[in-house]
Amino acid sequence: MIILGCIATSMLQAQELSGQYTTEWQWDMNKNTNWVNQLRLDLSVPLGSDRNTIEAATLHLAKTGESVIGDWQGFSNIDADNMLASIAVLGFMHQWNSGHLFIGVRNVNEDFFTSPITALFTNSSCGIFPTVAASYPIANYPFSGLTLYFDITKKGWTFRNSLYNGTGYNGWTAHDNPFLIKPKTDGIFNMSQIEYTHRSGEYYAGIAVHTRQQPFVTEDETASTMTQTNGTTTDENTPNKTSTDENSLARTTFAWWLYGEQKLWTSGEKNILCMVQYSENSSRKNACYRYAEIGGAYLDAKNECGVSGQYAQFQQGDEYSLELTWKRQLTKAIAVQPSFQFIHNDEGNFTALSARLYLNF
Repeated sequence: MIILGCIATSMLQAQELSGQYTTEWQWDMNKNTNWVNQLRLDLSVPLGSDRNTIEAATLHLAKTGESVIGDWQGFSNIDADNMLASIAVLGFMHQWNSGHLFIGVRNVNEDFFTSPITALFTNSSCGIFPTVAASYPIANYPFSGLTLYFDITKKGWTFRNSLYNGTGYNGWTAHDNPFLIKPKTDGIFNMSQIEYTHRSGEYYAGIAVHTRQQPFVTEDETASTMTQTNGTTTDENTPNKTSTDENSLARTTFAWWLYGEQKLWTSGEKNILCMVQYSENSSRKNACYRYAEIGGAYLDAKNECGVSGQYAQFQQGDEYSLELTWKRQLTKAIAVQPSFQFIHNDEGNFTALSARLYLNF
């Protein structure tokens, strides 16, 4: 409440107030369509100097229907349940010459799994590996949680670390809000990543550790568990539920990943890049055990074109996906992005065509 009061009284002095509205039309190239909308508002309020700020961001989501295809990874990274408003970021940020320190509400998407190529693709797994997102009910879009984050950069090397409450929330009630700390039931979640960046490429290695195992269960088992326990469930990034009954809270598991992105050709503002990434979860009882992706992109001042192939090994089977996308910057504030995806899993073959519009202000 103190932080919210500071923001309210300092609005006129804000150095940066910005936002992005994203709207996406989705079609399965048959009879199913969906219209998804997301509004994100960002605010940065200085506290005496630019080195100390209050950072805040809210998410607002609306869609006309459910997912148009039966994929497991989530073919759209903005497709979430309708939500009037939720807190994505709210806390204190301190910046020094070689790093940052943040204390408050935050989510993993603010600091991890983002690079010039992965930011282009619209599939959810390009934004966070399903070995993490599908296996743990963490502070992952559109959920957030209390976080202690810091990063340190020196001579091309960056180390990032975040410590989170083990479950993410996006509600406004006493038992569903991102300010909760419940290590006994939610566990503790920590992410660490080491990065090396130079003018021709970026390379990451990271690990995520959760102190509460969330083993995969079937839909029927989930329904039975819900009637017998007071646990919580999550279906983020996959339609299959996980359970947090007491029998599943005894084991620490982790997921690790490697990512490489390299420029192959450069001429002025024109660049061709390739990327490869791989991740595994330490427990085969978690929802997703293995993930791999390879792709490439062409970038210039106004165009970003990319192709990406993905593989994910879930408890219920393997999923393969291919994405072709093109993002065109029309003006400084407006961009459009059509995308096509072909996805195969044990439930069948799926196609998804989407058209996205970005408005930045």
